[in-house]
Amino acid sequence: MTAIAPPDTISPIRSPQAALRARIGWLCHLIRLGAVGWPAWNLGLLFWQWHWRDLAKITENLGRALNADLHGLSYSQIDLAFVLVLCQVAFQAAVSYCIWRLFGSFLQGRIFTVDAAIWMRRIGITELVAVLVSLVLRRVTVFILTSHAHLPATTVLSFGQPVVPLDLIQVMFCFFVIGLAQIFKTAAEMADDHARIV
Repeated sequence: MTAIAPPDTISPIRSPQAALRARIGWLCHLIRLGAVGWPAWNLGLLFWQWHWRDLAKITENLGRALNADLHGLSYSQIDLAFVLVLCQVAFQAAVSYCIWRLFGSFLQGRIFTVDAAIWMRRIGITELVAVLVSLVLRRVTVFILTSHAHLPATTVLSFGQPVVPLDLIQVMFCFFVIGLAQIFKTAAEMADDHARIV
C-alpha cells in the first residue's frame, strides 16, 4: 500500500498564466528594465555633456568639420541645440513606454492578442517617427550652431551625411515591427472570430 502525502505537501497545479510567467517572466522584466534604463541613460549622459560643455572646443571642432570660422558661438546657441536633443530623448521615452506596456501585457498572459499587437505596432510607428525627427533635428542643430557665422546653406547642408546606414537599418526594423504587428493583429482577430463562432 502506497503512502499518500498530506494535502499541504502536494504541489498545487499552476494556472497557465503562472506557468507562462515562470518561463518568460524573467525575460519580460529584463526587457522592461532595459526600456526604462535606455532613455534614463541617454538623458543622464546628455545632462553630463551639457554641464561640462566647452564652448572653445565645440567651436574648434565644428569649425574644423565645416572648414569655417565659427568664433562667436554662444552658450544660448548650445542651449537651444540641447533642447532639440531633449526632444529626441522624449521620443526615446515614448518608444520605451510602448515597450514597457507590450511586455507588461505579455506578463499578464496576453501574448497573441489584438491588444499586444496594437502595442507592438505603436512601438514601430513611434520609433519610425523618432528616426525621422532625428534626421530633421540633426540638420536644424547644425543650422543653430552656425547661425552666427552666416555660412551659405550649401556649406551647412554638406556637413556630415544626411542619412547614415544606421538610420536605414532603424527604418527597416520599424517597418518589420509594424508588419509583424499587423500579422499578429490579423491572426488574433481571426482567432477571436473563430472562438465566437464555436
